[in-house]
Amino acid sequence: MVGAGMLAALAAPQALAAPVAVSPVAAVTTQLPAGADPSHWTIDRKAPAAALPQASAPQHITPTGKSPERPTDAWGEVRDWSYHGQVCGTDVIDANSGPGPMTLTLTQTRTTATQWTASASIDVWKISASAGFNVTDTVSNTESGSYQVPAGKFGNLQAYQLFDYYTYSIYEAGAYVGDGEVKKPVGYCYNAWMN
Repeated sequence: MVGAGMLAALAAPQALAAPVAVSPVAAVTTQLPAGADPSHWTIDRKAPAAALPQASAPQHITPTGKSPERPTDAWGEVRDWSYHGQVCGTDVIDANSGPGPMTLTLTQTRTTATQWTASASIDVWKISASAGFNVTDTVSNTESGSYQVPAGKFGNLQAYQLFDYYTYSIYEAGAYVGDGEVKKPVGYCYNAWMN
């Protein structure tokens, strides 16, 4: 079922604001795909706000400025875990279109795997332990997109996956050896417009 706030945002996409508030105590910034018109997009987060604090600005991980050396095992350690807000995927996962008057809907349950990368060898359980969730898990969420198309117009509605975006650094024997990222599925992004 689509909430009234989402219907209002889809019916009047110019009202969409960024950052998108996801709870009374946290605002989460949302990164749309390159070239996206923010006035056409609506965010439908299905999960609670991320537990980790949001980074003040997106940071590129480099070997300089890393956390101070401390004892570690020789098989690798995850450090410098950072949360960078939400990011909409770049692939259309569902779509609907048609002439008005009509309401376009997208209502499908999808199971999506958490995505993770590592530029150096590290045990995946160490990434999960640092994240506070299993990065090999899948998550099921149900699309609930809706867009009202008036008579004389042709409407389009697309769904994209919404992820929480994290980065981390990998150390081995106290030395920085690489970095990685994790994208956890937390809902959907909808792009809606009329011709």
